[in-house]
Amino acid sequence: MNKEDFLKELEDVLQREQPCEETDKLADYDEWDSLSKMSVMAYFSGTFGIKLGASDLKNLQTVSDIITLAGAQIQ
Repeated sequence: MNKEDFLKELEDVLQREQPCEETDKLADYDEWDSLSKMSVMAYFSGTFGIKLGASDLKNLQTVSDIITLAGAQIQ
């Protein structure tokens, strides 16, 4: 999956009306709450087969950090 497609899917997962950019700070997103974190965990599991825990999401600061979690799954 390329970054552009991932960012569009992340918008859906987070239920954002505005586009997600790599440099966006997650703390600035009204949508970045415990429910959206659970949604990200479910998305990674279903799409990439990557199991994330709360500790994996705890230190995320930017959208780029989420991309990094996907590793080689995103080009």
